[in-house]
This record gives sequence, structure tokens and C-alpha cells, in this order.
Amino acid sequence: MTSPNQSSRRFRGDIFFVIVFATVAALILGGMLWAKNNATEIKKWRGGNAWYLTYEAASVRGEAQAATVSYQYNPDSFKPDYKNERLAQTKLPWNTEVVVNTGKEARVAVTPTGDGLASCRILLDGIRVVASAKSPGPGKPAVCNVVTSSTPESWPR
Repeated sequence: MTSPNQSSRRFRGDIFFVIVFATVAALILGGMLWAKNNATEIKKWRGGNAWYLTYEAASVRGEAQAATVSYQYNPDSFKPDYKNERLAQTKLPWNTEVVVNTGKEARVAVTPTGDGLASCRILLDGIRVVASAKSPGPGKPAVCNVVTSSTPESWPR
């Protein structure tokens, strides 16, 4: 048989462990909820938020032809610097993968040679088309541009 003193000590020990367990569980749950609600801010603090895009250019008239292709991208996702590339006499179809920082403009322009017609597309992660355009007339440039989502984890529909 246990004495009243031992029973009281055991009861206090049980209460102590329940309180410690509840406190640890509340801290873990609170930390998870805070991280979920502040994921965007955490990503902004660490820097380097960018979108991986694919620029594509093609001939609308069916024959592969040459075109001047110009596009812009961020060479380093941790810096705001833009780089502009211009490729003369590029054989179509053409594509390249680039990185564009969040909240910045993604742009590609395709100017076909002669009286050709061209088209361009910008794809998110190589799958989802976020911009497309065709030449308005022979020898005129097809220009695709879109401002990337400023939220690192979601691109609006």
C-alpha cells in the first residue's frame, strides 16, 4: 500500500510531465504554423528568389529560317542585375532556359529575316505557357513579355 505522501508525489510528477509535454507540443505546433504563414518572408530574407523559364522561338511559315533573337534574364538570382542577349542569324526553332528574379520582366523578341513570320513563347518550368505572341506582319518581331510573380511559391493563373 502506498502512503499518502508517495501518492501526492506521484500525482505532482504526473502533472509535471503532462505540463512539459503540452508545452513542447504547443511550441512545435506554434513553430510550424509560424513557418507556414511566413514562408514568403523567409524566402525573401534568404534572397535568391527566381523563376526558371524557357524562351522559345519558331517560324510560323513552317520552314526553318533565320531570325534575330533578343532576350533578357538574371545571370545571378541573388543579384538584381539584368543581362540582355542578342543573337543574330539564329536558326529557328530555337529555345533556351533562363532565370528571372521574382517580380521582374521576362522578355524575348524574335525578328524573322526577310518576309518571314515568327512566334515566341515563355514557359514556366518548361511546361506552362505564361506568354506567347506571333509576328504582326512579315519581317516584324514577335515579342513575348510577362512580369514574373513576386510570390516565390506561386504563379497566378
